[in-house]
Amino acid sequence: MFSIVVVYSNERSLNEILLPSLKNQTAEFEFIPIDNTKGQFKSAAEALNYGGRQANGKYIMFVHQDVELDSDLWLENVERILDSIPELGAAGVAGMSEKGKTKKERGRGCFSDCGETWGNPIQKPEEVQTLDECLLVVPKLIFSKTQFDEETFDGWHCYGVDYCLRVKQMGLRTCVLPAFIYHRSLKLNAKNLHKYQKRVYSKHGKNYKKIHTMDGEISWLKLRSRLFIEVFSPLYKRVFPGLFENLQKELAGCDTVLDLGCGYNSPIRYCNVPFSVGVELFDPYLDESKKKAIHNEYIKADVRKIEFGPRSFDAAVALDLLEHLTKDEGAELLCKMESWAKKKVVVFTTNGYLLQGPCDGNYLQEHKSGWSVDELGELGYKVYGINGWKRLRGYKGSVKYESAFLWARISDLTQKITRRCPSQAFQLLGVKKIKLSDKE
Repeated sequence: MFSIVVVYSNERSLNEILLPSLKNQTAEFEFIPIDNTKGQFKSAAEALNYGGRQANGKYIMFVHQDVELDSDLWLENVERILDSIPELGAAGVAGMSEKGKTKKERGRGCFSDCGETWGNPIQKPEEVQTLDECLLVVPKLIFSKTQFDEETFDGWHCYGVDYCLRVKQMGLRTCVLPAFIYHRSLKLNAKNLHKYQKRVYSKHGKNYKKIHTMDGEISWLKLRSRLFIEVFSPLYKRVFPGLFENLQKELAGCDTVLDLGCGYNSPIRYCNVPFSVGVELFDPYLDESKKKAIHNEYIKADVRKIEFGPRSFDAAVALDLLEHLTKDEGAELLCKMESWAKKKVVVFTTNGYLLQGPCDGNYLQEHKSGWSVDELGELGYKVYGINGWKRLRGYKGSVKYESAFLWARISDLTQKITRRCPSQAFQLLGVKKIKLSDKE
């Protein structure tokens, strides 16, 4: 029998994603929800240990609130698989093997993350170095002997990586299971990730020169490289400005901003705008943005149907939005934005069409069009290239090549050229200054 432990901070995600997939499971299970909506627990390790100590099942499944099991037979099938694995220390649905030269080759997985199937599919349990923390299964007997390290991992990262490496030191196995799930995650909160990666390496570096995780490789060289970037980040951003730095410059002097299709993590949060309004149709994105208090006011609405009075805002922005509309819908929206803005309209979009389907459980994320430098220029926009040379990036803007860290820096270097040659850039930033007539 399973004991299912979930620490939730968003009750809506729990009720709409995880719980419906548990409702009709054919196998018996014990459910242990840990309410952290008010931040009672300061770390994942603390919360999961608290839940795990209450468990009575043979296996404890530590699972995120935004995970959906793909069938009603999931628990029954997985329990049968677990019973067949000797010397099991921990199991999951995705992980990183030590075999392979690239992250893609090392990845093993049976899950869809944000609408994209991840990893190399497996047909039977396969041993890996570390497991993804969205779903970890630990035999109750093993958990009773060794729990998550609350002292070292006093935050929300790397507790599972540490646990996998510890049980391996006990002579036990960490395995990815052929059991599919959907991870409806909205984001990776990378705050303090580097801090806990350093702690992983400090604790396990003597046994592993390279620790492969879902969030990247942990090694002496990688940690020093990231530290270098952190120390010189302010200077680096001045030399190689990205979207955030360009937006800050363009929105300086704009006291009121309309953010259309604001999503859950709008860069407007970094622009020191005195007053902003976020418009979003997808409830999970809207809820997440409200929780972060990115905007002063929010409107749940379809950007294609919403209306505002003339010159209602100093600036109207559409960031990563136009490509999700048809060309006609986008052109109509741009025309409206120009009537709503007093000072300028700012748009950020892909350079041409880029294939992307629905993700995050959000059908609105599908790409329907692509805009060129010439098309925006004909509408009166000054266009700049963003995110470097187009050929270095692919799906969702990710760097195509290994190592991603190295090629991301190369992409930054090309930004010095593509800013002024936007036709060669991966994405486009268009800015149109509004010229008010004397009557206005």
